[in-house]
Amino acid sequence: VSGSLLPMEYAGVPARSPDGAPLPVSHILYAANKYIAGDCYSANKEFMACKANDANPAACLKEGERVRACVKAVLKSLDADCGAHLTAHSKCIFKNNNKFEMCRAEQAKVEECRPPPAGSRPEGAKY
Repeated sequence: VSGSLLPMEYAGVPARSPDGAPLPVSHILYAANKYIAGDCYSANKEFMACKANDANPAACLKEGERVRACVKAVLKSLDADCGAHLTAHSKCIFKNNNKFEMCRAEQAKVEECRPPPAGSRPEGAKY
């Protein structure tokens, strides 16, 4: 892991686990949303289908773990490849209360570094 995503703590919000891996805190998840949407689509779809069929939280632990592992892998990969750009984007999102429109320049730098996966933007989505 490059270690550039964010310092261990940013504005009081931890951003890294003790092993140096990025933590899935909101501003980082927002910055990586297109990559998570594309790379973790099937895992998310299976989890949501499970939840729709069973209100018992324990029923979908396997599917939830698959989503968690996928998100962790996406964050680790993006951090290794585009850490500085992802850091700037996630800090901008944090500073601007999760308003994407305030961080388009930083978003463009991440997407230049690694284009989002095909199909990562659902039709009609505005992010």
